[in-house]
Amino acid sequence: MKKFLKIGLIAALFFTATGVHANDDNFTLKVKGEKEKFIRFSVDKAEDVNLSLIGADEEVLFEENIHASALSSKVYDLNALPDGNYVLKVESELKLAKYTVTIKDGEALVSEPKVSNIFKPVYTKKDQVITLDLDNLDKNPIEVKVYNEYNDEVYNEVFKDKSQLTKKFNISKTDSKELTFVVTYKEESFVKTIQTY
Repeated sequence: MKKFLKIGLIAALFFTATGVHANDDNFTLKVKGEKEKFIRFSVDKAEDVNLSLIGADEEVLFEENIHASALSSKVYDLNALPDGNYVLKVESELKLAKYTVTIKDGEALVSEPKVSNIFKPVYTKKDQVITLDLDNLDKNPIEVKVYNEYNDEVYNEVFKDKSQLTKKFNISKTDSKELTFVVTYKEESFVKTIQTY
């Protein structure tokens, strides 16, 4: 924990500039120049984004919640990091993207997103029905599990070849106070706990 805090304090100093930068995607990650250990993260519209830098053994080295009120970008200085491979995870309310950041010979190289535009499940609760919606353009298998507050599995189903999943859950007859939904696809799991009343 102390190591995380120490690295977190150092990483907090990485932020070096803000500005305006337009792009075609909801968010992008670019190298700021040649032979530099700087990366630029850009958001093209107002939204809340969680950005985290992950090192070896899934250790979170830096995490920041960004509230972008409009087009904006930030530049991060990675000079304090040793050579190696890192994962930069960028998550908004609806999407998740992961980038590999390789630091080698005084240069930061950023890959294309490892997981491109994963859409996160969206839940709506109306009366006694919880509706799960998920865009799945690549038609990957989707596993949906539901647990009650005692961690008992109450539902499990795998959906295949669906570009759009809409699943309704009638909760009128459940005596559970809360249900936890675990949706897994594209090697990512999304967990959401919803109060039933």
